[in-house]
Amino acid sequence: MKKWLLLAIAAMLLTGLSGCGKSVEEQINVGVASAQTVFEETPREPNKKIGQIELYLPSGYSIKETDDVNNYVISKGKDNYILFVNVNEKEDSKLHYELLKKNSAKKIVKEQPVELDGVFGFTMVIKHNDDQYELIASSGGVKLSTISNGRNMDDKLVEMMMIARSVEVIR
Repeated sequence: MKKWLLLAIAAMLLTGLSGCGKSVEEQINVGVASAQTVFEETPREPNKKIGQIELYLPSGYSIKETDDVNNYVISKGKDNYILFVNVNEKEDSKLHYELLKKNSAKKIVKEQPVELDGVFGFTMVIKHNDDQYELIASSGGVKLSTISNGRNMDDKLVEMMMIARSVEVIR
């Protein structure tokens, strides 16, 4: 009798806990809205210098250069991000956004373009397959992207926009 009671309680707890997590749709909506808020805030002060850029990296992130002077790999735990910095694009550049929008093969789940004081940026989520999404945060000629399995996408989008907004090209 005690075993069945313990099993029933354990099953109820697991069912209750599984309902506490945000759905993918909620994560996307919250993440995109929160990233827009970050875009509209004053960019973070850079705390890292690498190659021809300075940028802010939140705690737990690391960055390394690649063979291409415009690309960097940012890592946090098992997550890898590609940072692309086009030094020839101005802060009001819509190039990355327009290229993604024109690509009909991309399954855009949600997008949020934003302009503020002559700076253009956007957040976009693109579905790749059943459980993988491409997350993109961009500001001017800077684009940061990663592939996510549908977990913590809201937090990732916020941190990605913090990083993208902070990038300064050293001239």
